[in-house]
Amino acid sequence: MIYKPKAIRALIALLIVVGLGQLAVGSSDEIVLAGDGAHQESANAASNFFTLNYIWSVSGLEPGQVIMALNQDGKDLYGAAKYEPDSGQAWNAVVVGAILGDNVVLTLTALKSGVQVSSMMTGTFDAVNQTLKGSFLQASCGNISGRGTFSAMWINPDISSFTPAKVEEATHASTVNGEAAAEAASQASSQTSRFHDVHQDADRILTGVGDISQIPIGMGGSGLP
Repeated sequence: MIYKPKAIRALIALLIVVGLGQLAVGSSDEIVLAGDGAHQESANAASNFFTLNYIWSVSGLEPGQVIMALNQDGKDLYGAAKYEPDSGQAWNAVVVGAILGDNVVLTLTALKSGVQVSSMMTGTFDAVNQTLKGSFLQASCGNISGRGTFSAMWINPDISSFTPAKVEEATHASTVNGEAAAEAASQASSQTSRFHDVHQDADRILTGVGDISQIPIGMGGSGLP
């Protein structure tokens, strides 16, 4: 069978089109697979962080239990904490922190008796026992106010059930204002006692001139040499 040159050229063109089509399909599949791989890697990276968004009971920071609610966004942690002792002053705190490798760093900032106190907690998460353990450093007024160890275990997965402590700030404020007013009154009284109003002695001065000069009234200057 003899092919004419024109027919041969047409056959070659057809083969080229078919080959290019198959190459395009293969490249498209590779692109899709590459995209799926990148998405999977991102998902795996996000899942590498252990889950800490629970309500926790923390011991060691205070004589009683501190309750802490943590939200989580990847490695970033944030939330709130509270302390409600049977006796003594309650407080609320803001919590921020992060997951750094195998470690967890949290900072609680609270207002205690009108003084800001920050507690930095550094610990590790035990995935088997679902607990956090480590050490803490407390600072207030620019100085270290405490050191120690802490442990925490989550007690509730529903962080929306967390409620802040009832802190009697108004009572504390009125007490402080009352003490300030009493101190101001005391200082004013002290200032008054330092000065004497001579007008109060007007009668005594006018009727007791002889007492001042040591000369009896009525003698005038006749007793002088």
